[in-house]
Amino acid sequence: MPLIYKPYQATLANKEGQKLYYPRLVKFGKAVNTQKMAELIAEKASLTAGDVHNVIRNLMSVMREQLLNSRTVRLEGLGTFTMIAKANGKGVELESKVSSAQITSLRCQFTPEYTREANGSATRALTSGVEFVHVKDVTGSFVAADDSGEDPDDGKKPDGGNGSGEAPDPSE
Repeated sequence: MPLIYKPYQATLANKEGQKLYYPRLVKFGKAVNTQKMAELIAEKASLTAGDVHNVIRNLMSVMREQLLNSRTVRLEGLGTFTMIAKANGKGVELESKVSSAQITSLRCQFTPEYTREANGSATRALTSGVEFVHVKDVTGSFVAADDSGEDPDDGKKPDGGNGSGEAPDPSE
């Protein structure tokens, strides 16, 4: 199935005073949880959904343990996970004065795995072969046009709402 997008208008004007339109991906239904993923994987494997669910939970536990022990975790075919600490505006003048008290945020960064073609172009594992379709071109009753301007995922207006320029952490 292709990724479906809809237009949204930015709330902030550009230098010329225009509020431009941009594509925004549409999400359907609730997020797929661990149990559902286990069921879908079990359909493709010789394991039960319970076995797969257990493996996924253990994977998350072991990944967390490794990441919090200053390790980078690479899952072939998926990508790399690493912890990033930020000290926004809390720099010090001397190397000897650097401390953990400067850290203002910690996040887990995911970088999808990619393959490099002979012509030098790179293809990300999770985004290769993607097709896009305008929401108006999708046939069927499962798509209802939403002209409210709100993103059904977060209930905020289309500009993202928090103004930080960074996507919110889905685990919070």
